[in-house]
Amino acid sequence: LLKQESPELLQLIEDFEVKLMELKDELHPLLQMVKNGTIPQGKGSRYLQTKYHLYLNYCANISFYLVLKSKRMPVHSHPVIERLVAYRNIINDLAVIDQKLSSQVRMLLKNYYDKKEDKLRKEKKFAVFLALDVKKNKPKRAPALANSRATADAPSDESDLDEEAALKYYKMVEEKLKLKRKRTEDQDTLEEAAVLEGEDPNKKRGVTYQMIKNKGLTPRRKKIDRNPRVKHREKFRRAKIRRKGQVREVRRELHRYAGELSGIRAGVKKSRKLQ
Repeated sequence: LLKQESPELLQLIEDFEVKLMELKDELHPLLQMVKNGTIPQGKGSRYLQTKYHLYLNYCANISFYLVLKSKRMPVHSHPVIERLVAYRNIINDLAVIDQKLSSQVRMLLKNYYDKKEDKLRKEKKFAVFLALDVKKNKPKRAPALANSRATADAPSDESDLDEEAALKYYKMVEEKLKLKRKRTEDQDTLEEAAVLEGEDPNKKRGVTYQMIKNKGLTPRRKKIDRNPRVKHREKFRRAKIRRKGQVREVRRELHRYAGELSGIRAGVKKSRKLQ
């Protein structure tokens, strides 16, 4: 099915993998050498940069093509196909130059990877020496740790004193707040008592909003029944609809008769017999 629908898909996936490997293993190290100065600036360095960017663009277009295929979108008439063909032709044209420069490129890459391996070996040796130094210096640190513990105990006593002072202050503030609340409560009770003493016992109690709105047990009514005008308008609208089913409206001939829009039903009779 894949070969029938898109025969170029498998070839493009292979190209994608190969070009990414070339970018990672060959072109990227060569560009690093250009930056370091091992490869001098000139036609060769410019050629490497153009090839690097060409491969990157080719891989980006292939990845976009794969995204379109994964979304089941039509690709045959898409401009990405033309781009891929153009990039592929340019890469094929560069194959002649690659063959001429292949021996020099191999030499440069060999030197690059040899230097990298030497650097890694040196780093490993340095790490081993560091580990040995740490093991040797471990017993010497024991008295230093004892001194540090002794110094740590001294500030701990100071911190305990600070905590006690903070707790005392917190309790004092809490007591003050309690006293303040008691005073406000006493004042409120005194004011209520004064209001009750000043009121006339024979005076009627005032009506609240809840009392005014309390209608008692009333039947449930529809919203439309609240407004008679709206109710009659709705009644008239429904009557007009019913009337259309009973009596046909007179249609004036503004244009020439071109048949019924909804079709003619043969079984329906709406005529009257004349006696």
